[in-house]
Amino acid sequence: MRVAKPPRYNPLLALRDLHYRRFAIGSIISVLGMWMQKIGVAWLAWELSRSPFWLGLIAAADMLPSIFLSSFAGSLADAHDKIKVLRWAQSVAIVQSLVLAVLSWAGLTTVEVLFALTIVLGISSSLEQPARLSLIREIVPPDYLHAAVALNALSFNLARFVGPVLAGILISEINVGITFAVSGLAIACFSYTLAVIRVQRGMGRPAGTVPGSGTVDGFRYVLGHKGVLATLGLMGFSGISVGGILQMLPAVSDALFARGIDGFVALMAASALGSIVSGTVTLLRPSDSRGALGIAVAALCATASLAALALAPGFHFALVAIFCMSFANMYAGIAGQALLQLESEPGKLGRVMGIYSMIIRGSPAVGSFLIGAAATFVGMVVPIIGVAALAACYAGIIALAFRRPR
Repeated sequence: MRVAKPPRYNPLLALRDLHYRRFAIGSIISVLGMWMQKIGVAWLAWELSRSPFWLGLIAAADMLPSIFLSSFAGSLADAHDKIKVLRWAQSVAIVQSLVLAVLSWAGLTTVEVLFALTIVLGISSSLEQPARLSLIREIVPPDYLHAAVALNALSFNLARFVGPVLAGILISEINVGITFAVSGLAIACFSYTLAVIRVQRGMGRPAGTVPGSGTVDGFRYVLGHKGVLATLGLMGFSGISVGGILQMLPAVSDALFARGIDGFVALMAASALGSIVSGTVTLLRPSDSRGALGIAVAALCATASLAALALAPGFHFALVAIFCMSFANMYAGIAGQALLQLESEPGKLGRVMGIYSMIIRGSPAVGSFLIGAAATFVGMVVPIIGVAALAACYAGIIALAFRRPR
């Protein structure tokens, strides 16, 4: 009797679903605008202050609200229609982008005003991200969930590759305000796309759940799940180290290599290219070897590359180091999110994604603030090596704890 062969792994099958295809197209447009705004904010902060401290503080302003709001936002996503939550948060982001564009064109932006408006965007993003991440599971069948996560990460990093290049051209040829206007338009496009998406109803909203009521339960669930807890810890330490330095690239370009805006864009492009290549490799290989051990090994490679970036003897070596850092970090990120999506109970996924969002947005804010504050006194190299060593120690502990028996 002939045994039927299992269907060949095809990562593009997730795109056959009309609603996921709409979500993916709208998402990449939105993320492209988001990266253009990030570049505009980072460069404007550096141009207004020429201070690593202010640069780190404004990067923190974008991400720190996640520490206080993302877990609540996760319970909000579990209790309500995720698409409605997304669209309300996006309305705030659109207004913020347009206000920042007008102020920039009028020459009224100060570093303090930029800081305040960045906090507003950080609050909006904190409320949006858990709903956005957990929505994927309500659109895509479980068999294609890992492919959808990889596609999502790949599109995110394609935007991270293209966005800085476009932003650099627009800043050089027009002005920084145009990047904020484009960001508002891109978010509006995604908000419209969400209005025509249909999801699988009844996928995990517990009866009687109200916003915030399950926040503590979400933390209790994470603390009781060894694999989820270890993965979230790895995401946190990677965020402090790798994510923190990605927020400080204007200072890295200027202070370490004296390359200005061109060096900043080149470093961002090398980082995005590393993530794109990693996302493509991860997407094309079958997802049969996920786990905390693989994530920990990838995190160790990323922190080693981060240390090489800090000690780079020249700019071209730095480009190679940041490419390798982003390659390894993206592998860890895709594997980590897939593990969380697949191992979390459906009714708690919003809260897990809320904690995940809190970590991946909050930890780079902590890292950029620590690096920026320390760099004011001791230069850029010492704090970069310090956060890399801290992350490597944790990743090494997790790799030992989850090593497979021979």
